[in-house]
Amino acid sequence: MAVRHGILIALGALALTAATPALGESQPSFVGCGGIRPTKPKVEPIFQISNGEFTNLGFECQMWQNFIYVNWPAQPGLRGVPNKQAPFGATGPTVWETYKTIDQVFLPGAANPGSWDVIKHPATLAAKLSAQVSSGSLRVLKMDSKVSRAVLANVARQGASLDPTVLNAITQAAGGTLYDLAGNPVYYEVAMNRDEYEYIVQNGLYNANTQATFAQTTDIVLPSGKTQYGEYGALEVKAAWKILNAAEAKSGRFHTVQALIQGTSALAPAVTVGLVGFHMYLPNIGQGVWATFAQIDNAPVVPITGLPITGTYNFYNTKCGGCPVNVENANPGQVMQMQPDDQSTPQLNAYMQAQIKLKAPKSPWQYYKIVNIQWSQTTDDIGKIPAPSIKPLPYGKPPNDTVLNPVLETFIQQPGNSCLACHRTATIASTAANPPMTAYSFVFGAAQTPPSNQQLPAKQ
Repeated sequence: MAVRHGILIALGALALTAATPALGESQPSFVGCGGIRPTKPKVEPIFQISNGEFTNLGFECQMWQNFIYVNWPAQPGLRGVPNKQAPFGATGPTVWETYKTIDQVFLPGAANPGSWDVIKHPATLAAKLSAQVSSGSLRVLKMDSKVSRAVLANVARQGASLDPTVLNAITQAAGGTLYDLAGNPVYYEVAMNRDEYEYIVQNGLYNANTQATFAQTTDIVLPSGKTQYGEYGALEVKAAWKILNAAEAKSGRFHTVQALIQGTSALAPAVTVGLVGFHMYLPNIGQGVWATFAQIDNAPVVPITGLPITGTYNFYNTKCGGCPVNVENANPGQVMQMQPDDQSTPQLNAYMQAQIKLKAPKSPWQYYKIVNIQWSQTTDDIGKIPAPSIKPLPYGKPPNDTVLNPVLETFIQQPGNSCLACHRTATIASTAANPPMTAYSFVFGAAQTPPSNQQLPAKQ
């Protein structure tokens, strides 16, 4: 097995603050990870391989722990750093909510986004709101499709160089809007950790022109493990947010934040949004590890023919039998999960949910699950591909070829669609017919060009 241990981040454990269960109190049964029964999985934020367990379950155990880590309360004043004194589930911004979003990295006119600790805000954003956005306590949401229109346009320019089925899949994912049962669109955002940010800034890759020059001679490969860009390697997350009504906001079943919906009136108040979907991508020299999580009430899994669907869902109305399912732009939407969760997840999810409930009884994180995982059983070193790399990146040999989240890939839930199948076609921001590929990440496609009289930023 060629996957490197460096693809996951090694950070010290942060123990949960919780009382010891009383004698005789019911304990959740232990679920082994890849056949190992030591102390895994713990409800604590650790980034490391589970003793080399290269199985779906082994990676799912680790990605659950990574999910705990990125959703740990952040240290106030330190972007992307967990607060070791705070218990899991405490209020306040999480670690990943203090990462930088693509809008904070790829600025208008290809402006340099500056240091990691500083966020450059539009002049139209009031100072008080700017401070809240900088701290991670207030989101600014505008993407109502999983991939931004600018990125989609860059992908579409590749034309015949891409497999048409892949291109169509991307078009569906980015071209349609998912509406909830109240008729509100779901909003998406993409964020990155410091290592990924430093790689982009130090190489001037926030500038589309610099990307084009760089990619002619050097493959764009995100850092993995300890490098000149940081201690741990790149981490990219993608979140899906649902506008909550009063009852949903009080239910305790969602991780919630306040958000400004861009495009509404400048005087419009912030709204409460709940996290309903979450992707994590941890790259390495090869295909990396992809995991997707969901709030457990999102949608029913496609049932056995003839059996009724019961229950209450965020995106499925059981009283609307004739409503079209998984149709883009349908308002309200009617979503069904067309593929079951990975076969390794039911017992693992139950165990982790029980552990969270035991340690933090009021935490909304007990209402989340891992849906699926994708990784390759072989490693193709994309850094050794002769530059410029203009063909889709290696797909590898993942154990499962279909990895989809019903609120992130609602309209393309067909066998064969997956994280790797889509992201292997990610390119730089370019108007060229065959732009170079970029490390399985679409974020680079959001870069803009500078004013015509501005010089390219020098590589630092």
